[in-house]
Amino acid sequence: MKCLQICNDFMGSKVHENLYRELDERGIQQVIFYPVRKAKIKKVEKYKKNPDFEVIYSRPLRPYHAFLFRNKIRFLYKDLESNTDLKQFDIVHATTLFSDGALALKLNEKFNIPYIVAVRGSDVNVFFNYRKDLYFLARKILRKASRIIFVSTSLKRNFFKDSFINKLRPEINDKCVVINNGLDSHWLNDLRPKKMITPSKLVYIGNFDINKNILRLIDAVVIAQKKYKDLSLDLVGGGGKYHEKVVAAIEANKSIVTYHGAIYDKKKLKEIYSKTHILAMTSISETFGLVYVEALTQGLPIICSKNQGIDGTFTEKVGEFVNPNSVTSIAEAIQHMVLEYQNYDIDQLDFSQFDWKSIADAYINIYNSIIPQKKITKHAE
Repeated sequence: MKCLQICNDFMGSKVHENLYRELDERGIQQVIFYPVRKAKIKKVEKYKKNPDFEVIYSRPLRPYHAFLFRNKIRFLYKDLESNTDLKQFDIVHATTLFSDGALALKLNEKFNIPYIVAVRGSDVNVFFNYRKDLYFLARKILRKASRIIFVSTSLKRNFFKDSFINKLRPEINDKCVVINNGLDSHWLNDLRPKKMITPSKLVYIGNFDINKNILRLIDAVVIAQKKYKDLSLDLVGGGGKYHEKVVAAIEANKSIVTYHGAIYDKKKLKEIYSKTHILAMTSISETFGLVYVEALTQGLPIICSKNQGIDGTFTEKVGEFVNPNSVTSIAEAIQHMVLEYQNYDIDQLDFSQFDWKSIADAYINIYNSIIPQKKITKHAE
């Protein structure tokens, strides 16, 4: 079986590379088409020196392609067509509904190649809100797709809240599948129990952009700390357009907030988790948020935004889900967690759904169901 992976974020996230590696071990022949953005050119050149996969690179996209969507798709299709024999592929896997899905649709119409398409947070939060002129294209992509993949239950829920999309539900619902992103085995192989303490230390791990909502989180901890004097917040990460504002807020609340800077070493991150009690990330929008699952593997209940991230992923009580636009909602959740800490049911969670091997098997099953004549039976050890 030969699969064309259309992935416009291949150089931006390890998620895709981890999946492709597991699929490769199971006997899937893959070619990756990567639409190159100017900001990633240096990374592309570095990757070309020691590639792990066969990758077709487009010419760098131009700034105007961000606005001229149809022009962008013609530009990318021309590059793809001129760099490979498109008839060789049995299936296409598009990692976004709009940008990648539009190319998959084009290939389906010209060569009758079946495709699956993933829906991402950018599709729901950006394209649905600001590119309503592309709704009819989205409808066509969804109707023609063999499967529609969501990386979280909350994303699927938000997807169908759109009235235009919800009208399609009777046609496409049976094709919709939730497959979570995977977690590094470093976390899965070292599960930690919840601490038997009265919690006082919250931690945030991530960048400092406006979407991560850190200023409200800091304000909420300050409010909650008036009732529970031992409360504090550790911040790990940085960067993003709100970095300076967050640093200023840290300086203004030095008695409560500790800033560790960016930490990428997993052992050092484990040390942070071992010294803290609750992970709080109250993003305005969050496609999935692997950091929530990382924290749960290390015995930390979580504070997450309602209908975002991993809200709906577990049936067990793993934390509190808040209104990210309300400092009061976040503060009340913090205070509630101090009182109810021992009632969060995280020690018996099943994390197998986040194992890349299980995730790759789920995709293999989907590929096999679409093109059974090319069925792959090999499973990695």
